[in-house]
Amino acid sequence: MGIYLVIINLINLQGNHTNQREIMSPRFVSKKIFSVLTAALLGLFLLFPAGWTNLGPAFFPNAEAGFFSNDLELFEEVVDLVGDKYVYAPDYKKMFVASIDEMVKALNDENISLKNEPIGQSISKFDKNIRYTLGYNRENALETFKKAYYFLLEESEGKLSKEKLEIAAVTGLMGSLDPYSKYMDIDSFNRSMRDTEGKYGGLGMVITMKDNRLYVVKTIKNSPARRAGIQPDDIFEKVNGTIIEKTQISELADKLRGQPGTGVTITLYRPSEKKEYSYTLNREVILLETVEYKTLKNSVGSIKITSFSRQTNNQLKEALTKAKRDKVKGFILDLRDNPGGLLDQSVKIASHFLHRNRLIVYTQGREQTDRHEYKAKYQNSLHSMPVVILINQHSASAAEIVAGALRDSGKALIIGENSYGKGTVQTIFRTSDGSGIRLTTSKYYTPSGTDITSQGIVPEIHITEDHIPRNSLGISEQSHTKFLQNTSVSEIKLKETQISKFVAKNHSAALETPDPTFAFAKMLIENVSVANKKKTLEKARDLAANIHY
Repeated sequence: MGIYLVIINLINLQGNHTNQREIMSPRFVSKKIFSVLTAALLGLFLLFPAGWTNLGPAFFPNAEAGFFSNDLELFEEVVDLVGDKYVYAPDYKKMFVASIDEMVKALNDENISLKNEPIGQSISKFDKNIRYTLGYNRENALETFKKAYYFLLEESEGKLSKEKLEIAAVTGLMGSLDPYSKYMDIDSFNRSMRDTEGKYGGLGMVITMKDNRLYVVKTIKNSPARRAGIQPDDIFEKVNGTIIEKTQISELADKLRGQPGTGVTITLYRPSEKKEYSYTLNREVILLETVEYKTLKNSVGSIKITSFSRQTNNQLKEALTKAKRDKVKGFILDLRDNPGGLLDQSVKIASHFLHRNRLIVYTQGREQTDRHEYKAKYQNSLHSMPVVILINQHSASAAEIVAGALRDSGKALIIGENSYGKGTVQTIFRTSDGSGIRLTTSKYYTPSGTDITSQGIVPEIHITEDHIPRNSLGISEQSHTKFLQNTSVSEIKLKETQISKFVAKNHSAALETPDPTFAFAKMLIENVSVANKKKTLEKARDLAANIHY
């Protein structure tokens, strides 16, 4: 569920430019300089072998050991990136402890034991052991870490390569930072790059985790999953015969995606039928339709945004062109189940509904000077049209930026549940070996300065499936008139069944849509004509009072 910037460290000796920002890590640069110096020194040695004696007998051996060793090159590069770019001051002791723990796990040797001691840690295997104390100083901690690394490398007896042991160390380090920072091997990095383009080889499902189970949220139109009949709320049991247990969303996604034309077998449990289903499907190139648009009755435009990829803004422009032709007077912007995506896309989406140059979001890095503001971009926006935004507990990151910007502008009313609460920005860095890291580089804040991490975006109108006692609704036993006059009520709480009953009664028919939250939003937008949150909220209170009949 993450909002992230894509920043790739590429070496381009010809000076060619790409469309993406390019950043080269300091250690990567220094290693290239060292390589050049080493080559020069070697050339001089070959040309003037007798001349080196005048430099002192200890010089060249030391230089050789330093210049030609590439052990832990990736690890040190990652340490430098974290030290330079991480949103918080790095805790080197915590980082290196986690790295050593992960290396021990990777060895999977019951004879190797890792123990915490009063003044540090120790690693032992039979009669061999090493004791060490990690401090908070980067260089001292790094040197201590290296001792542990080489001890484990030697005791692995060739069962684990240098490269795999180093990757374990990097994985442990990144895992110690925060839930969103992680190491990506070459394949994972390349997949991440493809994902930002809005297309991939897969089955066409949106998945989520709830109560440590992996669920299908929805299937994508014209996808293998949709054609096979896979349904929302289906629970993943197996992939290619392997039981899915304690598996993260990203890990499951990696198993489901692959080259178009290749097959994968998945087993799902359907709670509604208490039955298990198995499907063998061929992967296809999935073009993500991140924007779904409909013009509803009474000149209401419905915009559903499922994620923020590079295709999203262009797709929204097409939707708004249709809305203009249909003379739409207001919008329902549905951001429910939207896990986020690209920061620049969220800024562009919000820009369509705000005055030009109005602040949308700002990010703050570790340093006080590392602040960046993002403002509305478009001259001819839809700032005069009323907007109602739908969110739920799965609305995160970029979705929260859009909701927060339109809420703080005073033009949009938020309906639904508290959002997820992911207020951090991740940047993807490519490392010198072609792998990469996703690193939390800053926090973002709504225009009013709200950090949404603790509770998410809080809706003015809370609609829930849970039972809410009547006396908690803000109207209790008061008359509807008194309720409307009670200006202290800033939040309206409704139950979905209450809305369903109201719609059914007033339409003398069943609910037009199985989505009561959307039904309430539609009723509301039909009854407002100006982009003013205060006036829209007054209409919402009026409707809510009638619903509590």
